[in-house]
Amino acid sequence: MKHHKFTFGFTLAEVLITLGIIGVVAAMTMPSLIANYQKKETVTRLKKAYSIVQQAIRLSELDNEEAQYWDTSLSGEAFFNKYFDKYFNYTNMYNSQELWDVAPRKNLNGGDYGGTTYKRSDTRSFHLMLNDGVLITLNPGSEGCIWVGIDTNGLSKPNQIGKDTFLFIFSSQYGLQPLGGKGTNDEWTYGEYDRDKIKGTSSYACNKAKTGYWCAALIMNDGWEMAKDYPW
Repeated sequence: MKHHKFTFGFTLAEVLITLGIIGVVAAMTMPSLIANYQKKETVTRLKKAYSIVQQAIRLSELDNEEAQYWDTSLSGEAFFNKYFDKYFNYTNMYNSQELWDVAPRKNLNGGDYGGTTYKRSDTRSFHLMLNDGVLITLNPGSEGCIWVGIDTNGLSKPNQIGKDTFLFIFSSQYGLQPLGGKGTNDEWTYGEYDRDKIKGTSSYACNKAKTGYWCAALIMNDGWEMAKDYPW
């Protein structure tokens, strides 16, 4: 009895169709996967930088007086030299114009940044590059506070509020806080977080039509993550 050998395979057309389907699926899913990875990496670096600044405050209080007595009228550099220099591992320092020359800031809505923390040609601002590539900014505010900026990837793009750049305030009364608070009409008053307000209609709100100044507050309010409705 003869045994017949059967072979099974795919035609070239079938292979091409399959590859085409795989390509379409990949094209549909890859942007989402990449965005999710970028968001998680950004939040991880933001949380780490926030913790580094908080730790520097606590260590400085051991060597200096309590933070409630710190002089927040100092320039950013003078404040850093007096209270923080010993507690950061850093590689470079920049003045405001140097930073703008290489990494100008944008708001979340794409407009040019015009706020206080990264103010162009401000001789009182100070920018510090940490060893891990995070950029910390200190700039005194008129409200008896120090404006604090955290750029999670330093000079690399997008240099945009809410994407890689996030805004905080240090005050002698409240310590380090993200911009935005419950029931307030400005960005420097503190209170319980109000998520609807943080994402709302204020010019500082964390949505794509606004500046994004309150995006750090939204991330912290959501348990240190960018939720599905985060304006990425």
